[in-house]
Amino acid sequence: MILQIVKWQINLSEIYFKFLLKRAIKRANRDAEIFNKKYLVVAFAGRPKAYQKQALKELVKKRTGFKKGTTMEKIEKMAYYVTT
Repeated sequence: MILQIVKWQINLSEIYFKFLLKRAIKRANRDAEIFNKKYLVVAFAGRPKAYQKQALKELVKKRTGFKKGTTMEKIEKMAYYVTT
């Protein structure tokens, strides 16, 4: 019985992550059309969010929350979705 509850909780977390991912992708597409900028969907702290590429580039340059050696190419490879 306990094992079934644990499996169910894991599935709920996966479903919630997929829901957040879909919502972030929709937001990235909408903002990319409105502002005509490139957006990335990246998961920080376990939650996917849409970020403007230019804003991420400035944060990498200042090393705010990123390790030394992190580049935009690495972040783009890690991204779940990139708008065009």
